[in-house]
Amino acid sequence: MPSQADEEAHQLSYLQKHLANILSLLSEHVEGEGKESMVLTIEGFEHLGFLIHFGDKGSEGVPLSQAAPFFANSDPDMPAVPVLASQVHDWLLEIIAASLEHVSEKNSAKESGSPSSSDQDIAMSDASPSSAKASQSARSSFFIEGVSKSSYVKQASDLKNSSVKVINCHDSVIYVLAPLRYATIYGCSDATIVLGAVGKAVRVEHCERVHVILASKRVCIVNCRECIFFLGVNQRPLIVGDNHKLQVAPYNTFYSQLEEHMTEVGIDATINRWHEPLALGVIDPHDSLSHPAGVADAQTESAACLDPDQFTNFLIPNWFEGEPTKSTRNNPFPLPDPYFTSQQRNQKNLGEIQQILREAPLEENRKRELSCALHVYFKDWLYASGNIRQLYCLLGD
Repeated sequence: MPSQADEEAHQLSYLQKHLANILSLLSEHVEGEGKESMVLTIEGFEHLGFLIHFGDKGSEGVPLSQAAPFFANSDPDMPAVPVLASQVHDWLLEIIAASLEHVSEKNSAKESGSPSSSDQDIAMSDASPSSAKASQSARSSFFIEGVSKSSYVKQASDLKNSSVKVINCHDSVIYVLAPLRYATIYGCSDATIVLGAVGKAVRVEHCERVHVILASKRVCIVNCRECIFFLGVNQRPLIVGDNHKLQVAPYNTFYSQLEEHMTEVGIDATINRWHEPLALGVIDPHDSLSHPAGVADAQTESAACLDPDQFTNFLIPNWFEGEPTKSTRNNPFPLPDPYFTSQQRNQKNLGEIQQILREAPLEENRKRELSCALHVYFKDWLYASGNIRQLYCLLGD
């Protein structure tokens, strides 16, 4: 698993290599020859904000046009004059080179045992379940790190108006039931992670065998394997990098404050584009950290839709005291017909089995034996699946 510093350097190098192509897509042609015929308007320049962020990590940062010398302090009442794309290209290359040098210095400092103060708040830890698993940085980002073989819950009172980063959590269930601006899930495996309502975007990166349940405007999935995403998203899910065996499914849960949180951050429950994943780019063996050597470029692998027969609801325990009168009592995202039909069929089958057991023509002692046998099998399943640990954690809370 690459470290965050390695991944940051990798992303900067990728941006450095492909910057010219990116700018050419954003530029406009004017009269002239060669490089002089390509210019960038302030609107096109702001689109680079999807890739480049100026400011401290976790902060809102400043608009990209105000961070650059080309458009900063321009008269808001006058249209900004376009600038040469080549000029923007040269300026950004200088910024990227300086950033790469800074990442290199941080790595050197860590290797010598003296991490820089600017990096201390995002250092990954190997915390055990009994250790502190979360930290609130001065930049309003909340970090949940190193949770292992445990359940972990954070609510709106802990995280309001924050961005959340879930890092290196394994074999656990993480509940983040709050309105958020941004969320990042990085380096997790064999876990279930539930995010409340995320108003801007969610990024899931370098995860394996993780179930992610989220309501958000946008989600970007990068370099993940064998993960299932239960999505309520207003924009198409973006899939980038080296991904394998990903599945997407409609949103499958609720908690009492979900609709309130969605309204607060501006998520529209009538729009869910979970089934329209957009795979961007190709896998370049020179750019991917995990791509086998000697393999030619290949199209980024997209995600398949989960079989409706495999679709189940996820039940969130009720931790909320004094529920409001307008509390959410059902999944706010309408289910597509195949998934709704499957859900109804499963509920009907369960009801029929329960009725058969209740009406079974058995003597009382035989009914007690049957009940004991069912309890034994259920207990065996709890232990075999690992869910017994989650049950103990929830009872402990």
